[in-house]
Amino acid sequence: MKNIIISLISYSACFCFLNFQFADDFSEFGITTKNVHETLWNSIQSDQFYIPYMGSTVKDACKLISPENQAAAVQKIGGLVKSYYASDDFKKRYNEWLSNSFSQTATTLSEKRQAEIREYRVKDTERLKASDIEPIIDIQIQSGETFAGMESMLSSLPVEQRAEFKKQIDNGKKNAEFFRKMKPLIKSDFTAFKIQYAEHLAQEEISQQQDRLAKENKDNALELDKWKNPEKVLSGKLAEFLEKSKDVDFAAQTKNADNHKVFVNATYESKNDIWKFCYRMGKTPTITARAFAQQWLAEIK
Repeated sequence: MKNIIISLISYSACFCFLNFQFADDFSEFGITTKNVHETLWNSIQSDQFYIPYMGSTVKDACKLISPENQAAAVQKIGGLVKSYYASDDFKKRYNEWLSNSFSQTATTLSEKRQAEIREYRVKDTERLKASDIEPIIDIQIQSGETFAGMESMLSSLPVEQRAEFKKQIDNGKKNAEFFRKMKPLIKSDFTAFKIQYAEHLAQEEISQQQDRLAKENKDNALELDKWKNPEKVLSGKLAEFLEKSKDVDFAAQTKNADNHKVFVNATYESKNDIWKFCYRMGKTPTITARAFAQQWLAEIK
């Protein structure tokens, strides 16, 4: 018999409406509240559909569901998912997830952290010898010509990449100019060179860390915009489920190959996991699940 419960849970996961409470009569599916709570809630954080793993207890329980009751089982769990989506509990947990996952942080390092970076760089440069650092400085100076030559490439890049590339070029040229001015100090006053060199390295590290923080904030803002509206998320998941589960050939034949089953029609092997899962689930549960999804999507729109 078809394993219906895995498809029911997958169907629920596709909607991202998680953590609903099972009534006592859901013990027929061989699942506990905690199992579904954690497995399905984790799926909301993924952009990809996946089939939650269920053990033999759940599978054995599902095999006992008669074909004539499969549609009712899909509707039963679908109804629970739908009611949980409308609950205050779901809204609270969803908002907390948004706040914790896509927060904005200060992009300027604290004075303490900047002091720690400077202290580390000063200690690190104390071991330097003039004979060791001079070749490195020469390489840095020569790199300025390389960066200058790269400016002609800007116009060939996509518009959205030009600003970042221009910033890298400008930083490279600035870095080369700094070392060109600093090089005479290697011979005339190596102690002064090391002090300025340590400060230069510290400023570079501070700038890099602050840039990283700014980028994280930008990425988080984009992600927040993507996830902030649960109805938009739901619509997308429902539409994706409907797209991936359409035109399933339930009459498709399989054969054994290398100790596992494959489709006789080789083109079916490239079908997505949801399509293949619906094939294994069977026609009645799939049709019921798709009808439920279509109705819910219509209500949202």
